[in-house]
Amino acid sequence: MTGEIDPTKSMAQLVQEFPQLARILWDQGIECAECMASQVDTLNDVARMYKLDIKRLIQQIHSAGTSATT
Repeated sequence: MTGEIDPTKSMAQLVQEFPQLARILWDQGIECAECMASQVDTLNDVARMYKLDIKRLIQQIHSAGTSATT
């Protein structure tokens, strides 16, 4: 999946569009994908809360999505 990642969308929406996001966060000890707050927290919120580099995180999502489809 190579769609544009909108960091202002809720985590629930993004995990549905980019399932690899849940694994990427899980591997870092972050369980936001399954949290009830995922309905309102955005990717920007999560990056800020966990001090993640948003650009790097988006690159990881794209890379993981590309490798999952090949």
